Amino acid sequence: MKKLATLLCIACITASVTAQSSVRIGNMEIIVRKSVHNRDTVLQVAAEEPGFPCPQENETRSMSRTNPYTRHVSSFFTGIGLILPDNSNDYYTVLGGNSIGIDAGWIHRYQLSRRFALGGTLHYSYSNYKLRNAAEEPAFMEEVIGRPFAGEDIAKQTYRCHVMAAGAYTRFYLVAPRKYTGNDGMYIDLGAQGDFAFSKYYKLKTNSGGKYKYRNNYAFNPFTASAIARIGWNRYAIFARYRFTDAFNSKALPADLPPLTVGIQFF
Repeated sequence: MKKLATLLCIACITASVTAQSSVRIGNMEIIVRKSVHNRDTVLQVAAEEPGFPCPQENETRSMSRTNPYTRHVSSFFTGIGLILPDNSNDYYTVLGGNSIGIDAGWIHRYQLSRRFALGGTLHYSYSNYKLRNAAEEPAFMEEVIGRPFAGEDIAKQTYRCHVMAAGAYTRFYLVAPRKYTGNDGMYIDLGAQGDFAFSKYYKLKTNSGGKYKYRNNYAFNPFTASAIARIGWNRYAIFARYRFTDAFNSKALPADLPPLTVGIQFF
């Protein structure tokens, strides 16, 4: 208060010499003005209201900072693979070049960072195992076929299944994707999938002209699970799928189908 009174006195003394004088104290300005007509002295006090503080530079950056790689990508894919034969006693003999698998469905990817993504698949799979000696194996003949066939009369025998599959995978980028270009980079996928075989049967064709189809819900398992690995570049990938559960019921049949499929997928 003493400081303010002193400043007011100084302002009034100054006003006697000049027509107008002003003193600023922080946001407050004191104006002393002398009227020309009646020689009165007018004291005016004005205070500026504080404005809103400007955002700091760090706050502006934090508000505008976003991850440009965070996004969801979905696309249709197809694939074809060869079922690799395994000649051990644990598996029925298949002809590798004629045993194939075909995939078609949707793949989803949730890009979490520049080098990492999570994803899932929902697709249809068709598998055709061309067998060589299943009909001549006693347990298979008894459980599935129900009667013997002469070996020289068997022209073709296959096991076929139609499957709905759902899977999940993690993606690691060797070469990160480029923003806004549609380039998916170079990556490795590791995941697993579960399969439900809604149609599965053994088909036998004889030289004598007979064709037979056998379905067996006890010998042929409806549910299987597989591990899958992919290495891809942009819209193409080489994949390997290994089934780690049995396709055939081990209580009914002594051998199983080969578990490994290798092929290519297109996105």
